Amino acid sequence: MFKKTTSYIFQKYGEIFQDFSQGSSILSPGKKIKKISNKSVDFLYYSESDTYLRVNEGIVLLLVQSRDDSEIEKFVIHRVVRLEPGVRFNFISITSSAKLEISTTGNYTRNRMKLDAPIEYMPIRPRIFVEEVLACYYQVRNTSYSFAGESTNHWELTFIDNGELQTRVEDQDFELGQYDLMFYMPNQFHNQYTRADQTCSYLTVMFDMKCDNEHVDSLNQRVFKANREILDTINLFVKTSEGDEPYQRELLVSYLEQILIRLMYFDYIDDLPVKTSPMQQKFENELLNEILIHINDNIYSVITIENLCNEFNISRSSLQQLFKTNLNMAPKQYISDLKLNRSKQLIKESKYTISEISNILGFASIHYFSRKFKQQFGITPSDYAKTIYN
Repeated sequence: MFKKTTSYIFQKYGEIFQDFSQGSSILSPGKKIKKISNKSVDFLYYSESDTYLRVNEGIVLLLVQSRDDSEIEKFVIHRVVRLEPGVRFNFISITSSAKLEISTTGNYTRNRMKLDAPIEYMPIRPRIFVEEVLACYYQVRNTSYSFAGESTNHWELTFIDNGELQTRVEDQDFELGQYDLMFYMPNQFHNQYTRADQTCSYLTVMFDMKCDNEHVDSLNQRVFKANREILDTINLFVKTSEGDEPYQRELLVSYLEQILIRLMYFDYIDDLPVKTSPMQQKFENELLNEILIHINDNIYSVITIENLCNEFNISRSSLQQLFKTNLNMAPKQYISDLKLNRSKQLIKESKYTISEISNILGFASIHYFSRKFKQQFGITPSDYAKTIYN
């Protein structure tokens, strides 16, 4: 997020005028127009006189530092700026080029101070381009499934929704579990299979993409564990893929790019930063763990928020906050997701009808269950059952 010179934070470096006329009585008669296009600087100016600035064309980033060697701050120049004597400064053009009007007072002398390291502006522009989503499909594999392998000219994403999947990529073996993701690069030979005691449900997306080699390397032959943000985006991708409204294709591309970007900086962020004290967090973790165990143990019963509040002597608002802080979702959503995931397992076992599964898991009706199932997975329970084969 950019700061502007009109921000109160800028006041320690100078002040703002609506136009030059407010300071015309003290300005030198000559005004210098400086054209800039640089995206980095390795020095700062400074003067013992006032310096006035105004952008005539383009967008300019002003770098400023107090004479006490404090941190260099950055502001987008807005309106007429007066810099205090002694303030160190320089400019970077955010646009391809810009014109900057500089006015000074009296006998103005401008000096330079070398920086220890250059400061570079990184333009906000995409560095990866998903050119086309070629295919996306949800697959259910029973035990001892085997795919001999292939290599294609396209990118391929595999996301494990349920179960486990084995894969071999260029003579290296990987095991993918629930909520794991893996990419196969163009012309990269790979196979997939399940063991005799494994089943697997997974999403496959094939697409064309352009990106720099540095970004490709971060995705190559690596298994990622999806965090909550990535899971939410994958769910949006799946739901959007089922529709045919205007701009849904654009949304699909956008969601896929979001997944890619989040994975590319996967190593640089924490999933859910903890803001509570260690003791408070320990208490919350233990309480949350007890609640989650209770929900899992009673998954085949009707579980209400009121029941949980009474069982664990916690207020409704505290329960909501506990789930939001630690799981980034409401307790009702967690219960619903858990029941729906369990329903997929029951469907795969082929022991019960869809109606029986709805009753077993405590849904109000089969119609409500079917609607929630399709909202969550983009497919009806009956259609999901048809995708299962030996």
